[in-house]
Amino acid sequence: MPELTRFDVEIWIATVATGKFHYKSVCGLQGRLDPKSDNKLRGIIWELCKKGVCESVGGKDGWYRPVEEIPMPVDFADTVEHKCFPVILPFDLSRYAFIYPNTAIIFAGSKSSCKTGAIYRTVAINMGKVDIILLSNMEGGREQMYDRFRAMGIDLAQVSKFVYHVSENFHDYIKQPNTLFLIDYIDAPEGTDFYLIGAAISKIRKKLDNSVAIIGLQKPSFRDTAFGGEQTLKDAALYIALDNIAAGKGKLKIVDAKVPADKTIHPKNMQFTFKYEEEGTKFSDIKPYYGGD
Repeated sequence: MPELTRFDVEIWIATVATGKFHYKSVCGLQGRLDPKSDNKLRGIIWELCKKGVCESVGGKDGWYRPVEEIPMPVDFADTVEHKCFPVILPFDLSRYAFIYPNTAIIFAGSKSSCKTGAIYRTVAINMGKVDIILLSNMEGGREQMYDRFRAMGIDLAQVSKFVYHVSENFHDYIKQPNTLFLIDYIDAPEGTDFYLIGAAISKIRKKLDNSVAIIGLQKPSFRDTAFGGEQTLKDAALYIALDNIAAGKGKLKIVDAKVPADKTIHPKNMQFTFKYEEEGTKFSDIKPYYGGD
């Protein structure tokens, strides 16, 4: 095995390592280290940690990550006042929240609370106004989706194709700029690891390029936050909780709105009741609600 040098290790960390790495993978040495070389490599890594080239990760023995170089500062010289992203929201929600580009809106709904219907209605009222991509797990099948759009006067067989069957890794599909992405819906990858849902939202938001993502999540009945808890809140510009309170009747709560549309009125915790029909895609009789949960 060639003589291991500190220079070789430092160059490998700077140019090859991406994210966390195990020290035995440095310079392709996996499976080639004898005890003497192993001790020498550990010593080199320790010295490079002291120098600030890398650092240990999460208290796990043998795992490290490169320390990033200081980036160039953000240049605001050409920045102009940003307008609200041109999305129209159902329930007249645009009255309450200012939606910047590169942000996410969450519709967290309990079972049969019109979460999917709200997403489909958002598609319908924005068609022809902004580019739209709907990423759906097609939980109810193609036929049900077709019928629900047909109830809104949209024949999916006749319009430009914008629906994609996706059930995981939604961020892989966030590639197009200046687009309204609608995602129905993010579930726990293994059915129980709900803590990963917040991370999935963050990955989507970071991929947005002058775009907005509207994301459907499942939640327990009459709880504000979706499965995944408060981690699902942190990346949302607007967070809506939906519940079914009677046949044909639902309740909506604005859990959070980071930037109110009217700076004199913060809509957080405002609640409304509504009636729904036409396959759960038409909302009417929207009224303020002042009762408890």
